Amino acid sequence: MEEGEDEESGGGGGGGGEGKLILFQGGEHLTLEDVLNATGQVMEKTSYGTVYKAKLADGGTIALRLLREGSCKDRGSCLPVIRQFGKVRHENLIPLRAFYQGKRGEKLLIYDYLPNKTLHDLLHESRVGKPVLNWARRHKIALGIARGLAFLHSLETPITHGNVRSKNVLVDDFFVARLTEFGLDKIMVPAVADEIVGLAKVDGYKAPELQKMKKCNSRTDVYAFGILLLEILLGRKPGKGGRNGDFVDLPSLVKVAVLEETTMEVFDVELLKGTRSPMEEGLVQALKLAMGCCAPVASVRPAMDEVVRQLEENRPRNRSALYSPAETRSESGTPF
Repeated sequence: MEEGEDEESGGGGGGGGEGKLILFQGGEHLTLEDVLNATGQVMEKTSYGTVYKAKLADGGTIALRLLREGSCKDRGSCLPVIRQFGKVRHENLIPLRAFYQGKRGEKLLIYDYLPNKTLHDLLHESRVGKPVLNWARRHKIALGIARGLAFLHSLETPITHGNVRSKNVLVDDFFVARLTEFGLDKIMVPAVADEIVGLAKVDGYKAPELQKMKKCNSRTDVYAFGILLLEILLGRKPGKGGRNGDFVDLPSLVKVAVLEETTMEVFDVELLKGTRSPMEEGLVQALKLAMGCCAPVASVRPAMDEVVRQLEENRPRNRSALYSPAETRSESGTPF
């Protein structure tokens, strides 16, 4: 089946007029019957939909995002954008494998299921067996995210991610980062797109100019990436959710540390393990890059391809840990 070709009602006993399944590269094996009969387990709920881990009859697993009724634009406005998403393939992006619209207008986005941890969990969960997140590993994660965003921004019809945050980055055992949820605001009705921007504000990833203009763009993605890079370097959650429910403004923390000449103290302690000199290892340069991405004036921020270039030039010297599965905190020995 051709990429993006429509498959009507699934065939194979799927019944007539149940809806429409559109398949993309890598999803050709799916039928409408597979999708509708999959048994789902809720993984995540948001204001605009629910994500299920769904088991197929053949034992395979997929991730289904059921979009909330009324959250999505009508089929005519939605489909061209969905077809564009279905063509996007990059190692740092989760691919869309299929799209289903039911007779009652219900919409399902179908992705690969990846049993990976989110970057948010890796950074902020404390548990035995969690991977050691030294600078080499964090750098690899940050570079992967930057490459995924740069790819989206460089497409013939550029895609703005619109919801860059640590909860939307999956990280595998080899510290390869993959972005989820890119471009969803493009298919949402304006009120729901505004909700996504509002959530970015609460979570501390919202660019200042989004107060006046509601539409995300490549520069607002760069701002959110800057916050995410600070989160990686500082090990602190941005936005609301401190112990007292205070708002944590990561760029302000760094500015204060620079003024007080305590810059080395802002880095996550775990990040510094095994790092002889933060200056030599490129940590300070990464901090400067993150702050540049968070510039209050959008036009001053670097483009994502420039961010990728700087991160590639600023690789940690000790990268021996990168291509071996995760050493964990429960294991003895010094983290590499």
